Amino acid sequence: MERPGIYDLGTATITAAVTDSVITEGVSAAGVAQELIDRLEGMASATLYCEFVYGSGGTTCAVIVQTSINQGSDWIDVCRFDFTTANASKTANLSAEAAAAVAAVAALSVEGKVDGVLGDRLRAKVTSTGTYAGNTSVSVRAAVR
Repeated sequence: MERPGIYDLGTATITAAVTDSVITEGVSAAGVAQELIDRLEGMASATLYCEFVYGSGGTTCAVIVQTSINQGSDWIDVCRFDFTTANASKTANLSAEAAAAVAAVAALSVEGKVDGVLGDRLRAKVTSTGTYAGNTSVSVRAAVR
């Protein structure tokens, strides 16, 4: 594996409702800003940690971690964390080596996770409903091995 380590997949303040807002900020090998963490070829597993700090207001907030195996042309949901109106921290472990049946690429349902699929890049995106306030925020990190 080229770059094992801990990566910040994104931190965002949540205010107005958003749909599929990518929160990952990475840098390419050429030093160009991008909305993903790449150069993770050979990633065998990733432990994800997602923290939601609730301020006030709002209804729901979903944080979806995605991977790609075709240079970011198509993104595959591999983990989804769901939050409402309370502080919470959640973890999940993804394994590329877990046996998995053939499945259609589709959006994950609440608190969903897919093992057996890890490409060479990761990113996180947020979808929220309602109007959060009071410094409501979300952050997600990945320990890649």
